[in-house]
Amino acid sequence: MSRHASLRSRLAWLLFDAAMLAGAVLVLALTVPAAHAAAADDAICRNASGEVAIAACTREIDSGAYRGHALAELLYNRGFEYAAKKDPDRAIVDYNLAIIVEPNFAQAFFVRGNAWADKGDMARAVADYNEAIRLDPHYADAYTNRGNVWFARQDYDRAIADYNEAIQFAPNDPDPVSNRGNVWLMKDKTDRAIADYDAAIRLAPNDPCAINNRGIAWHAKGDNDRAIADYNEAIRISPNFARAYYNRAIALSDMGDTDRALADFNAARRLDPTLPVPPGA
Repeated sequence: MSRHASLRSRLAWLLFDAAMLAGAVLVLALTVPAAHAAAADDAICRNASGEVAIAACTREIDSGAYRGHALAELLYNRGFEYAAKKDPDRAIVDYNLAIIVEPNFAQAFFVRGNAWADKGDMARAVADYNEAIRLDPHYADAYTNRGNVWFARQDYDRAIADYNEAIQFAPNDPDPVSNRGNVWLMKDKTDRAIADYDAAIRLAPNDPCAINNRGIAWHAKGDNDRAIADYNEAIRISPNFARAYYNRAIALSDMGDTDRALADFNAARRLDPTLPVPPGA
């Protein structure tokens, strides 16, 4: 897993979840000479995940053998793993140290911004994204995540501006394109939303989030047949996608198919009990 590219948050399915998948690496425990063990720890810290990576990073940090960028990388990698374990406080401690060691480490500011966002401190998140962008003006992921903060604040024009920048610097990344579609949808610009979802789906044909959200846009235009076709496809790709069942239920209900609508509402609520209870259920 490349830790320099994978902590980008996405606006997922219009109740905008963020998702991150962390790859696991099988590590064999071997008895090796000390120098080889240090080299192995460095590789494990960089390439493994979870507690295995954290332990290896800690051994390397505590060895006192690293300075400058090499030490900052170790701290960054350990912080990344704490963040993946949903421990943003410990992640922030390591990112702080990485930034002290290397003040121009744009990626450390970026991931610290993500950790602040996880804690709900959007002001600090934006400050860190700003600094990451100042240090690296082409940092597409930082524009994307700052755009997500503007979206959450309903500052849609700023969100679009940041997604535009992200798209300029990473034209093959579907996330800012899909996220910009979400903004257009919230601004009732459904045709522009659909155009962005189409583009995102061309870049990532098996992304159920963009397909589901395009279904929402079709539904907003009154085209329930196309909406249901998109919800069907999102469910085919991701059979436990509760919101796609829920949205399909709404479209079926609008079409008067109450039995199928109720079945989908029930399926959605089984998968995600936090979803709203439909009227009359």
